[in-house]
Amino acid sequence: MGTFLTSQKAAAKLTPAKVSKDVFNFIRTIERELAQYNKARIFIDSEDVFGKAIGYYSPATEELTDGRKKAGDPYTLFEEGDFLGGLYAEVKEDGIYFDTSDSKKKEVLKNLLTQDIFGLHDADLTKAIDERILPFLLSYYKQHLT
Repeated sequence: MGTFLTSQKAAAKLTPAKVSKDVFNFIRTIERELAQYNKARIFIDSEDVFGKAIGYYSPATEELTDGRKKAGDPYTLFEEGDFLGGLYAEVKEDGIYFDTSDSKKKEVLKNLLTQDIFGLHDADLTKAIDERILPFLLSYYKQHLT
């Protein structure tokens, strides 16, 4: 265990810019994990970022799919080309951005009840903070201050 002066010297090296850069770099390492939260919310919950339904299959869709998709069932976007498979999160200097690389994105989005499908629910963000970011910070400060 170091002395107070040793800890004080170590703390002086942790400038806001250094901590910010290191946290930014860590969050970049969990981009795929954040995208998985977004995919699961769409595929499993069929909800936008505010908890609203993204859409429901119509009787016409039920007929066209020979009953595979039932009228009134929520959209999952599972069979929408590369929409879910192309979904990604990208950390930039001013935030985390979610999108899809699917070339048919505009076509898919125009058929939804909401356009707010990219991003995280508060519960998913809290989970990411509690399970990934907070442990990183605790370890980071322990490593740099002791």
